[in-house]
Amino acid sequence: MSIEQIAKAFTDAVREERAADYKAHWADDIVSIEPGDGPMSRVQGKDALQQKHDWWDANAQVHSFTAEGPFVTGEQFAVHYTMDVTMEGERSQTKEVGIYTVRDGKIAEERFFYGG
Repeated sequence: MSIEQIAKAFTDAVREERAADYKAHWADDIVSIEPGDGPMSRVQGKDALQQKHDWWDANAQVHSFTAEGPFVTGEQFAVHYTMDVTMEGERSQTKEVGIYTVRDGKIAEERFFYGG
């Protein structure tokens, strides 16, 4: 698959909440990086990333979600996310950009940037 095909397939699966399909694009040693220094700000490996997703599912009530993109350049692609979510009783609207790096046909790194 080309980077464009991987990016589109991954983003479509995320948008359509097809977890098994988007997780199939993860490299075994995938690294996920969030801003800050919390316990899940950097996780490595499929199992650790699955635990991060499990934590999110248990703690976030998502009211709405969009994923725009992908926007591809070289071996990377970006997806712009917007969410209306309640966490710990507090509802907020957030925006973030995920930058995904592809190596050997799999997503080797995902890095998130938050904005207003």
